[in-house]
Amino acid sequence: MRHPFFCLAACAVLLGGCATYRPAPVDPAATRAQWQARRLDDPTLAARLRPWLPAGDHGQWPPASYGRAELLLAALVLNPDLAEARAHLAEASAAVDTAGARANPTLGLALERYTQAQADSAPWLWGLSTDFLLDGGLRRRLRVQRADQDVRGARLDYAEKVWSVRRAVRDALAQTLLARRQQDLAARTVAAAGALEQAARQRVALGEDAPQVALQAAQTLAQARSDQAAAAQRAANAQAQLARAIGVPAAALEGLPLRWDGFDRPAAPPPARLDTLADHALLARADLERALVDYAGRETELHQQVHAQYPQLSLGPGYTYDHGIRKLTFNASLSLPVFNQNQGPVAEARARREAAAAHVRAVQADIGSAIDGARARLAAALPALDAARAGKQAAERGRKQAERAFKLGAIDRTAMLDARLAELAADQSRLAALDASWGAEGALEDALRTPLDPAEAALWPAAGDRP
Repeated sequence: MRHPFFCLAACAVLLGGCATYRPAPVDPAATRAQWQARRLDDPTLAARLRPWLPAGDHGQWPPASYGRAELLLAALVLNPDLAEARAHLAEASAAVDTAGARANPTLGLALERYTQAQADSAPWLWGLSTDFLLDGGLRRRLRVQRADQDVRGARLDYAEKVWSVRRAVRDALAQTLLARRQQDLAARTVAAAGALEQAARQRVALGEDAPQVALQAAQTLAQARSDQAAAAQRAANAQAQLARAIGVPAAALEGLPLRWDGFDRPAAPPPARLDTLADHALLARADLERALVDYAGRETELHQQVHAQYPQLSLGPGYTYDHGIRKLTFNASLSLPVFNQNQGPVAEARARREAAAAHVRAVQADIGSAIDGARARLAAALPALDAARAGKQAAERGRKQAERAFKLGAIDRTAMLDARLAELAADQSRLAALDASWGAEGALEDALRTPLDPAEAALWPAAGDRP
């Protein structure tokens, strides 16, 4: 009876190397406090960002002002969506160990005892049986290959998430800067419309104009106040979106100096550079690579199902103590493909491979269409911006002429205020055209999956691959 206890002791020693469970509950109150304490001038954030800062800044954080590159760097560390994507990447990496692990054998124990002693025989029969699944060679290599493909896919998913965060930061920054300008224009429009309404009421009181003139001026003032409220709401929404994209509370952006170099002068990149970027996107954009990885996974799956047609062998050496007689046993089992040869799973895997191939072609077509559409959109938006600038300049000249004429007594105050409102309206049209131009450039960047700003373009390879 010593042998079973030795086996049990050996099992206990093996189990001593197992991992232990430690609970890690998530406390919403603690995470809420951590979220509210986030700031861009946090020394901890500075320490984490220092290796990624441009050499020209000598590793200084926080910067004097925050542009697209600085905000993207902060988002890489702080954005909670990226933290979740990194966790999924770690999850996929852990699955590689699972795929490469060899199957553990099973150990069985059988006991039998006579109810009453028999002459010249031991009362006990006991036996140990094992079962070793021969799960090596091609089967195991295919599992590891499939797990490696899943890790590659998770890395590409992370790269796409980084891009979506970068896009959110860029768009929110553009909307924040535009909304601030719209707020300033709206305040000036309200002031001019108020002065116009007051002048109109005075002229009506003096009998110089009909009452409809004062009513129209009042409507203009009401519309200006409504536009001012809408501009304030847009500014608040844009700042909240920017804070969420970075990964900080909205209060952390209060008074934060933001910048966008060349914001008033968007321009299309040289056609040769766009052609090069377009060719690269059509061959290696992250979502296209993801589709190719999915296709490789379906290819591996088909290989697995084809190989599963073949029998799988298990070996089971054992030992039996049979009432005083010691026996060595050896068992072998083999799965027999009698009723099916795995035709169904093979057909399903082949169909999934064909669907994955069709998806690759569809993604590539979408990329080409998106690039062509974005280039055309930008090509149309920039001349429209030039026209809006020309309109603003013409309105500015008209306003200056009206002010000179008013000083000379050639026109009344109402006409001069109308010229001011016309200039402000033209400036609003210019901002709308500027918004459309940056939106078109953003769509082109999204289609190419590459920043067109040189500072961001220099940072992007490291940012996109950073795990």
